[in-house]
Amino acid sequence: MMTTLSMLTSKKRIKYYKILGVILGFCCLISLTGCKSKTDDEPNQTKTDDTQTVENKYRNIKVKTTNTTPLYVYVDGKLVEGGTVEEGIYLDIADSDAIQDKILINGTSWLVKQSDVQPADRWFKNQTHLVPYGLEITTKDSYTLTNDDGKNQLNRLGSDVYTVYVKPSEDDSRYGVLIQNGIYYISKDDVQSEKEIAIETQELATTLPVMMYHFFYSEANGETRGDVNFVEVNEFDEQCKYLVDNGYTSLTMREVQYFMEERGQIPVKSYALTIDDGDPSVHKYAYPILKEYGINATLFLIGGWLDPILPYDFVEMREDGLELQSHSFLMHQGGCSGMGHGGRLLCVSHDEGVQDTIQSYEYVDAGFVYCYPFGDVNDNAIQIMKDAGTKLAFTTEFGKINPSMDQLKLPRIRVTGGAGMAQYINHLN
Repeated sequence: MMTTLSMLTSKKRIKYYKILGVILGFCCLISLTGCKSKTDDEPNQTKTDDTQTVENKYRNIKVKTTNTTPLYVYVDGKLVEGGTVEEGIYLDIADSDAIQDKILINGTSWLVKQSDVQPADRWFKNQTHLVPYGLEITTKDSYTLTNDDGKNQLNRLGSDVYTVYVKPSEDDSRYGVLIQNGIYYISKDDVQSEKEIAIETQELATTLPVMMYHFFYSEANGETRGDVNFVEVNEFDEQCKYLVDNGYTSLTMREVQYFMEERGQIPVKSYALTIDDGDPSVHKYAYPILKEYGINATLFLIGGWLDPILPYDFVEMREDGLELQSHSFLMHQGGCSGMGHGGRLLCVSHDEGVQDTIQSYEYVDAGFVYCYPFGDVNDNAIQIMKDAGTKLAFTTEFGKINPSMDQLKLPRIRVTGGAGMAQYINHLN
């Protein structure tokens, strides 16, 4: 997975930035939420040469750091180095002037030099649907932010305070914190203290429907339903509209993982939407609708059935919020006589199964979620999943998921084409 650090957030030196916002005329663009300074700052700072503005070449776009880049913050009215951003990190830049060639990272009080970044070829947006815990951490005087995969994103010089969105576990001793709208991680070793705080309460989910789709078609284009796995495009639009109009929240697979591990909390009306096989009808019919409604979805791809290099259609969908995960590389075929549908994972050698699974994760770029070919699973398949580093694995068994279940044998809810909205709503609820 490519390293990212989009739309960083810090409340440190809030009052300085309010003054700076008035001077520059973009105070309304700065939204400092997510973390805050450990101590209050002095108000009414004197204007210095650090407020001189020049043209910002990267207004309101995503950029990528070209090297290990100094991070700048305001201290006593002057810009000083407050850490570093790693090479190859994606940042969203605010629509404001540059300050002595330093540009504001959107939604934060942190700046980098224009000369240390270049325009990016990506347009993804961070999305976070987790509900925060009533827990706050204070970092030590220096700390490191990492991404999901543990890769360093930013090294911060200074102590900050964050609300916790993901709790540490025995296997992962990191706190997940909100930096604008993305979750990034701070090691327990970098935390000075934690305390309980009062937050607004909301109803949380205890179970989660994972909706399963396969193929899509259009009657207006003269196409017909092949079997119950085919959903007509207008039917799919009606389902998506219902989800959005009735306040349902679509989750990413990382959020599903944290829910199942009881490390993260999700809103009561949450769901996950999955689509198996990577059929061309997904890009043609489902993708425009999902994009229109802003719904997250997970595509389970059979890597060995696609081009050696991931086709651009899937790259495009990934940028717009459709997550790519594994439906195996070359296990979705016969070979296990008398064993269910006969997906090869049931009877293949352990080493071959692990290798195939890891290859499938590499194909989709750092995958960690598996969909069993034909939905078939046995002890051999379970052991392969464990040794390949799988976090969640789905079958085609019917039902909602909850944290008490085996995370490598999870059910889903099959969406039956032509069954009507009454059945869809009943299964969802």
